[in-house]
Formats: sequence, structure tokens, C-alpha cells
Amino acid sequence: MRATRLAVTFLLYLSVLQPSDNALAQNVKTTSDNSVDFTKYKKYTWGPNYLLTQQTKDVQERINRALVDSINRTLRAGGFVEDDKNPDFTITYEAGGRPKVDVGAQRYLYDADMVNYYWGGDLTGMSSAVWVSSLAKMQITVTDAATKQNLWQATASMKIRDPTKFGNNLHENVDKFIQKTMKSFPPKK
Repeated sequence: MRATRLAVTFLLYLSVLQPSDNALAQNVKTTSDNSVDFTKYKKYTWGPNYLLTQQTKDVQERINRALVDSINRTLRAGGFVEDDKNPDFTITYEAGGRPKVDVGAQRYLYDADMVNYYWGGDLTGMSSAVWVSSLAKMQITVTDAATKQNLWQATASMKIRDPTKFGNNLHENVDKFIQKTMKSFPPKK
């Protein structure tokens, strides 16, 4: 139950992050200030992050740590250095998830199936299926440390078809989600 709630709440999270049998394609939209020369930005610091969940404090911290660690690895791989004393830019995230449950017939229904059918009592010949999934969303924002001007922003979402499986491989799945979300950072001119 705890792993399911963890995955349902998470966003990055995410999301994408399982093979095609577990998740739909990740949707990423980015915006950036085209007038900015991103080559002058080398050092970053973290601003306040918002993880919107109803999870226990320790589960929220596990999700937060997975997100921060993955973003840090992605930035370091791009040649950026974390510097809390003299940063060029600040990075923040907002993330959350929304559970979704779908119920339906396990097979296609024909008119003949509905003869003498009623809800309640003996539901002969008809069974239903229930699918639990999560819609994970995340927004990452890069802001100039001096001017506080937004430089780059990515918003990502995806449907996680198997929240338990996602939660069992949280770090690996978050890494895949973050890498795709931050693929266009820094923007090229």
C-alpha cells in the first residue's frame, strides 16, 4: 500500500520511466528566454521545491531525494557545478501526482449481453476490470540568480500504469523521467 501511494503521488514522476508496458509516453513542454546566452551559466544552487503529496514525511523525503539527486546528476553531466555561495542560476521543482481508477467490462459488450441484465443481484456472465494508474506531473524552473528572471522551464507529465512497479524502481524511473524532461537544458541557440 505504501509503495502504491508513493508512486501515485510522485510525479517525475514522474513517470516515463518504465518500459512501454508500464507507462504511456512522457509529455514534455519547455520554454526559454531566447535572448539569454546560456554559456555564461556554469554554477547553480537550489531554491525552494514543492512536492505536493499526502504521503508520510519519510516517503515524501524519499521522493524528494530521488528528484534532487537525479537533477544534480543531470546537471553535473552537463558540466554544471553546485555552488551555494556564488551561483549563476537557481533551480527549483514543483511535482505531484493524481491517482486515477478506471472500471469497465473485461470484454466488449453486445446488445444481447444486456437482455435481462440489471445492476445488483446475480450478475451472470459479466465481470468487470479495475485499473489503477497515476498521472504524474513536474515543473522544473531555472532562474537567473542575480535578476530572478526565469530563463528556462520544463513541464512534464505522464501516466504511470503500474504505480507499485514504478515505486519499486523509484531512482531508476526518476532518472529516466528527469533526463527526458531536462533534455533541452541548456537551450542551444
